[in-house]
Amino acid sequence: MNWHDSTHTGSAIFINKQNLAFALPLITLCATYAYFQLVPGHIAWALIGLALVLYKITTSMQARVIDKREEKIAQMDNDFLQELAADELLQEEQKKKAATRKKSQMETKVRKRIAAEKKMEKANGNNRRTAKAEEEEEENDGDDLATFVQKKSDKKKK
Repeated sequence: MNWHDSTHTGSAIFINKQNLAFALPLITLCATYAYFQLVPGHIAWALIGLALVLYKITTSMQARVIDKREEKIAQMDNDFLQELAADELLQEEQKKKAATRKKSQMETKVRKRIAAEKKMEKANGNNRRTAKAEEEEEENDGDDLATFVQKKSDKKKK
């Protein structure tokens, strides 16, 4: 029986990822054993701690870089959308300005009309006031006479 594959050249043990995946636990175990046997304990643990700290620093820096890239892309997207919608936004702003302008014009017209009406009332009001004052005086005189007459009639009844 020949266990040797004729296509195997001998230099590439892990010819594919499947073979590497199956051999990785054994490789890790052997490397860990050799590390702790050959390197003194205080140095070994210090190196492991250093490796963990460096790993943490590099991953956090990579995360920051990725976040900055995403922010840049988001800002570019917002700028691009604003450029695309610039015409629409400009038209909306012009409509708002026109609406406020029309509103202010309407308000000034209403104020002018009210002021004109007040002037007309003041001009006509003097004539009306004198006529109203005369009417009120006549009514008051009539009321006074009526109360006077009623008092006499009340005395006659008693």
